[in-house]
Amino acid sequence: MSPTYAQTFPSRALKLIVPFPPGAGTDATARIVAQKLSEELHQPVVVENINGANGLLGTKAMATAAPDGYTIGIAAPGPMAIAQFMFPDMPYDPERDFVPVIGVNEGRLALAVANHMEARSVAELIELIRRNPGKFNAANPTTGSVHHLLAETFKLEEHLQFELIPYRGGAAAMNDLVGGHVDLMFNGVSTVEPLEKDGKLRTLMVVGTTRHALLPLVPCSAELGKAYLSGSQWHGIVVPSGTPAAIVVKLHDALFAALNADDVREKLARIGTEVTASSSDDFAALLHSERARWSHVIQVANIKAD
Repeated sequence: MSPTYAQTFPSRALKLIVPFPPGAGTDATARIVAQKLSEELHQPVVVENINGANGLLGTKAMATAAPDGYTIGIAAPGPMAIAQFMFPDMPYDPERDFVPVIGVNEGRLALAVANHMEARSVAELIELIRRNPGKFNAANPTTGSVHHLLAETFKLEEHLQFELIPYRGGAAAMNDLVGGHVDLMFNGVSTVEPLEKDGKLRTLMVVGTTRHALLPLVPCSAELGKAYLSGSQWHGIVVPSGTPAAIVVKLHDALFAALNADDVREKLARIGTEVTASSSDDFAALLHSERARWSHVIQVANIKAD
């Protein structure tokens, strides 16, 4: 690709592939970003949802697109950092087939318990479960999700015995937590916070190194000495391997500007996420660390795909 091509890029519409259905959190993030990116590039950015196989179908479409910058994809933990350790026949190689462009945002998670639980702190919860091995259970909204893997990490690191109940999605799982049919669950702060506010559950911890603005009275995992609990529902932008470096830089700079616009930050905050707007190298480092973390948990906990 000639330098002239890079200078004139883009000269037509771009496609942003979302490997999940319309209406999901990843889709909402993509549409907010696409709208602002089109303003930055002065070209339409068309969102295309390619759903199926837990995000693998759409991610494969990203991997096999022409490496010319006109097809970009939104990356999420499942297809880009978890699935490769659970599915033996991956249709793409997450490390070989993509170039990380930028980290976009993250939605942090929290540990919540049903109101019938006696525990008022993480320490009390751990003690309660240890005194009653096998008595309690946790909702698992999706096998192989960050929510699931955090619960497995909690079990492993604290040597706890509780059952993980699989669900087909977070809404049903959360309904059963609020209804008292399950005892605990890791879920998004933006989902947990209004239920905490209404007294329908109790939040004991936010995962991460800082407290969350929506739950300022709830301690974070780091301050509780649970630094092993790390992970969020993040998103980033990737392009197919072979995309010229000059195009990657141009896309990064346009996305960085878009993500730092006040209206974009406000819109992403309204869906419960925080802008990261990281460099390409930092996003690549995140992908590397996430793969190392989750591969270990999946192996030790012997997690299998549904």
